[in-house]
Amino acid sequence: MKLLSRKTVVRAGDLLTLKSGGPAMTVTWAGPVVFAPGTWTICQWFDKDGELRQEMFSETMLERVPGALAA
Repeated sequence: MKLLSRKTVVRAGDLLTLKSGGPAMTVTWAGPVVFAPGTWTICQWFDKDGELRQEMFSETMLERVPGALAA
């Protein structure tokens, strides 16, 4: 469990998007990772070609999808 902001808790299953825009992404992990300091959010989504993608993001880059329920 990780804080997206002081009031928002992020958990696996939550829907987030990049603050700069892009597709809705499902959180698969929120917390520390072995290969990078700090806490991170790992998300998965399908690209425009239907391919499954996964990436690790800093909490400062993310926001909740408007209207999405938290897991």
